[in-house]
Amino acid sequence: MTTPPFNQYLGVKVERFDPDKSIATLRLAAHHLNRRGVAHGGVVSSLLDSALGAAVIASIPKEWWCATISLSVQFLEGVGEGTLTGTGRVVRRGRRVAFAQGEIRDQKDRIIAVAQGSWHLWPFRPGMQGGESSPHVIVAATGESIKVGKIIGIGRNYAHHILEMGGGAGDAPVLFTKPAGAILHDGGTIRIPPEAGAVHHEVEMVAVIGKRCTAVSREEGIEHVLGFAVGLDMTLRDLQKQARERGEPWAAAKGFDTSAPVSTVTLRDQVGDGSGLRITLDRNGKRCQEGTTSEMIRGVGELVAFASRQMTLERGDLLFTGTPAGVGPIAPGDVLEARLEKVGSLRVEVAAAESGHRGR
Repeated sequence: MTTPPFNQYLGVKVERFDPDKSIATLRLAAHHLNRRGVAHGGVVSSLLDSALGAAVIASIPKEWWCATISLSVQFLEGVGEGTLTGTGRVVRRGRRVAFAQGEIRDQKDRIIAVAQGSWHLWPFRPGMQGGESSPHVIVAATGESIKVGKIIGIGRNYAHHILEMGGGAGDAPVLFTKPAGAILHDGGTIRIPPEAGAVHHEVEMVAVIGKRCTAVSREEGIEHVLGFAVGLDMTLRDLQKQARERGEPWAAAKGFDTSAPVSTVTLRDQVGDGSGLRITLDRNGKRCQEGTTSEMIRGVGELVAFASRQMTLERGDLLFTGTPAGVGPIAPGDVLEARLEKVGSLRVEVAAAESGHRGR
């Protein structure tokens, strides 16, 4: 005989999901009681966990996940019959942890037990593998983890940024690559390499390739995009300038560990072709980059076609599509918050790299 899930066996019902007052109920039966005819402590704790957890769930986006870290219960009265009603509310929520408290009352409105607890939060379905995983991105709607093979960047795709970097409006696009290991997820920390010189932020729309393609047309390009994310193309600006002057590639300036922060992925059918989306970056709460993807010289379909003529694109490859004007330096202690309309947001902190630390 297969044992039913614990809460199903108990009979707990969540009647209301609300961060300010979630409600869960349980009608006591014989299997809920100990030999003295009083509800087991585990039964009461489970009802409180359900009530407080429902409040936490109601306080986070639907694609997020949570799990109980701790639950502290104080038992005040015994009860052996009737229906118990548990209520929970969120008292504080950060980006990674939520705190909630609540109580249980019996049919006579007596308080039977009170509790407080904490919940861990993830903006995606937590992976089952331990330790460091292979480079990947997460689809927000499903929690699917998609392995990333390569990261391709496009330079010179916003006219105002070309001008602020001293180039001409008619300059041809530049294609460069970053290692997949440069990926950093939401909530992570950018680690500035020792003696790096100036390190600049560049907020970008990121197109995630959904199926293999080689030398496709501009019209076909958008059909090979799985979805979009918002990302940061972190650049060692002094090193890039030296490479330009010497006619050398930009790999060292673009590919350091944690140089490719990227958000969760929103599927293309929820976004469209990526045009007309407002994109912003705040540094320590102050707006420093702002524009729309309609300002791109080349749209996503054309960029996919351009890149696919240089190399075969595979599912999970990331295409950084260029940055609007306003790029500038970062420093340890900074907090960067990027947003892309219809897609989502990304928040990372900045610190100096520690010896031997890869920063993921």
